[in-house]
Amino acid sequence: MKKFTLQLGLILILFLIINTSYFWEGELGLLSIVALLMAFIIYFILFVEFVRQLYISFKNKFTEEKRNLLIICMLSCLVLIMLKPEGLINFENLLEGKDRFFAQAEGAANCTTTLKLKDNKKFIYESICFGIKRIKGGYTIINDTVYFNSRKTFQYTYGIIDKKENIIRLYRSKSDNKPYGIPILRSFKN
Repeated sequence: MKKFTLQLGLILILFLIINTSYFWEGELGLLSIVALLMAFIIYFILFVEFVRQLYISFKNKFTEEKRNLLIICMLSCLVLIMLKPEGLINFENLLEGKDRFFAQAEGAANCTTTLKLKDNKKFIYESICFGIKRIKGGYTIINDTVYFNSRKTFQYTYGIIDKKENIIRLYRSKSDNKPYGIPILRSFKN
């Protein structure tokens, strides 16, 4: 397999980038876009190389065992990434718990804000806009008010759930006159 070390190396790098993205994409900020762009470029290169290797194997009537093994590895990696673009294991559900509440808003330039309240009293706030910013912490709910506490600096201290308008309004402080409203897409499971 020394003949195909570059291809196997790219397969391994791509597989690791995709399957570990949960752990690093929220920490890198703007650099996460560079890493995901790199993953896309590697995917494209591997796809072109897969077609080339398949053509060579077809010409040789699939007689080279090592090339056939490379084709199987490349095909497996490319198909798995196409079917599971966020990785084989859903680390968020595994480590953070299942969603009880999911709110999401799309802003200018396709910037997206997501708030998830998990069933184990943890929250994840994610802002994707020229990079990925992810803040995690705990929450408590009293009536229709959600109180946030986080080790990282989180700009909102609490949110009020408006069930009539199906929105959660996030407030920076008690004197905040302009809360940030996020539409609720899925709410509590009773």
